Amino acid sequence: MILKKITVLNSIMKFSGKFLRRVVLERFMVIFIFLHLALIMILGDLVALAPDEAGYLTTFNNIYILPISTFAQTSSGWITAPTIFLWVVYLPAKLLTIFGVSNLGAIRVLSIMLTVVSFYFFKKLLRENQSNNKKTEIVLFCFYLIPSVFLWTSIGLREAFIIAELSSVLFGLTYLFRGESAKGSVIVFLGSYGLISTKNYLWLCMVAAILLSSLVFLHQKMSLRRILLFNFAGIFLPLLLFVGTTSSYALDFIFNSDINSAGERSGDSITQVAIEIPSTGSTGSTGSTGSTGSTGSTGSTGSTGSTTEIITFHGDYTLIALHFYLVDNPRAPLSRIFQILNFDLKVDEIWKEKLDLGLISSDKQVGSESSSLSGHILEPGDLKNPISVFKAASNFLFGPVPFTQSLGFASTIAALESPIWWLFYFIILWTIIKFKHHPALFEPTMVFSFILFVGFVAFSALVEVNLGTSFRHRSILLVPLAYMYVYLNSKTKVSA
Repeated sequence: MILKKITVLNSIMKFSGKFLRRVVLERFMVIFIFLHLALIMILGDLVALAPDEAGYLTTFNNIYILPISTFAQTSSGWITAPTIFLWVVYLPAKLLTIFGVSNLGAIRVLSIMLTVVSFYFFKKLLRENQSNNKKTEIVLFCFYLIPSVFLWTSIGLREAFIIAELSSVLFGLTYLFRGESAKGSVIVFLGSYGLISTKNYLWLCMVAAILLSSLVFLHQKMSLRRILLFNFAGIFLPLLLFVGTTSSYALDFIFNSDINSAGERSGDSITQVAIEIPSTGSTGSTGSTGSTGSTGSTGSTGSTGSTTEIITFHGDYTLIALHFYLVDNPRAPLSRIFQILNFDLKVDEIWKEKLDLGLISSDKQVGSESSSLSGHILEPGDLKNPISVFKAASNFLFGPVPFTQSLGFASTIAALESPIWWLFYFIILWTIIKFKHHPALFEPTMVFSFILFVGFVAFSALVEVNLGTSFRHRSILLVPLAYMYVYLNSKTKVSA
């Protein structure tokens, strides 16, 4: 038994060493990792660009301390994840903290590591098919450098996990239909179990894609054994393990969720800020962000002769958090960069404009009756109205469109990135047109990637109610789209 454990450990060490050597020798990998590390060094302890990151940090802080029954992940999106799964996936980050890396820095480095795994999968696909097309590698590299994708995979959110897990499923499927059934099934299983533990509804989208793809495979007279292996490794075995390791709350959430009710949630983002107004009537610059909640009320006059006003912002959380971070941390790397580029003055100018609007408002609210509110709240599609689903899907894919509507601070910046995604879609479409008569276009992994892409877009159209969340979730489309691009350009011929 001990000898067997030593053999398994040696195999893991050899694989890890081989993977690390590959990463170091790859020029794009080195540049990729360096850019990510540079970004997290610049960001420091700023979480304004993704407020959910604070919740994931809290989970990481508690997951190895609190007993399993206390549900340490309740403060984040990990609430339905099995605790044992979190113990395993956060272990590399925990090891980093032993060497002096901060907890926030550790979960960010983990995100980078997971993204490197995904990038490595695509590079390996090109290499195994003897594709020397440097143009394909460069375009793939640029896909991963799309600003929002690059940001979400540099900080401690779940996007890096999801991207790595979906890449694993596609990569495993490639092996499975090449004839390497054992290897492919294991990789598909690991990706699928990770996905159901990370984001349940995305796993359900993938399950639908697996079932629909299986029908296509049967029509194409693919190997029944491989189809069954794909379903077993992608659906039944991960679900069985998940049921055995997660909580009753998570199971109830999965099996009793309703798409229409999910789309009826409020997409508003509310932040309350306490502003001290001196008795002279001028606006004070100090304040603190309050918790997300209902509309705040004005405070009473203190003994110092000043009045505290509670301003309620609808949207603009990034602006608020960034403003206070620049004020409180003037010597931080990001603050210094903003000062050099005079961006700090622009942030301060926009902040004061928003603040003045709140102070003159009768209910001390900003955005409740302006275009700022309609800018960050989305209207999801309704299954009873197919046109509304198509409209919501279009907004998810192509929005926000720059310079066409008045948006909040973060949404305006996000809109500037939209044309990059349009170019991304055009490249994929042009690649499909170029290979329209090539047999690779109709092979199993291509069929599955396309169905997965369409299913995720349709599902997002039904449930996305907030622009910021929708914009972040769009980064997940990177995986099926990049896979289709790389797979077609490698001209792989899969043996059925």
